[in-house]
Amino acid sequence: MYDFDKMDKRLIVFGYLFRVANRLQSKMDAQMKDLTAKQWFVILVLGLFEQPPTLKQLAAACDTSHQNTKQLVMKLAEKGFVTVHNDEKDGRSMRIKASEQWEQWDKDNEQIATQFIESMFSGVSMDEVADLSSSLMKIFNNLDNINGGT
Repeated sequence: MYDFDKMDKRLIVFGYLFRVANRLQSKMDAQMKDLTAKQWFVILVLGLFEQPPTLKQLAAACDTSHQNTKQLVMKLAEKGFVTVHNDEKDGRSMRIKASEQWEQWDKDNEQIATQFIESMFSGVSMDEVADLSSSLMKIFNNLDNINGGT
């Protein structure tokens, strides 16, 4: 077995980033009614925009492909959580907007989301969260420079 005390901590973090992502998705998928973790993330990112974004803008903000975002958005539209309409200026562009059904779902599930976050960060101090947040942002930005940038 590995001696984690002697291992390069960067390798441990590298491995745990994948493990945390996988576990986060499976735990959220198991707890959330009607939405997958990825669908929930897309709709949360949608809420960061002041005006309904295009599919391209939403995909960029989610840091995922246009195709993956479109599949998630179409599933959300089928479930009634978002509306999709053509852009008035460019009919080829789709604009996405959260629906009233999403707003109701969000209100109904606010306590579950709050408890999930509380449980996830249990035993982690706010200073540790701030350090983790800062480190993850640096790593994320460093990834942009790999292979000549995005």
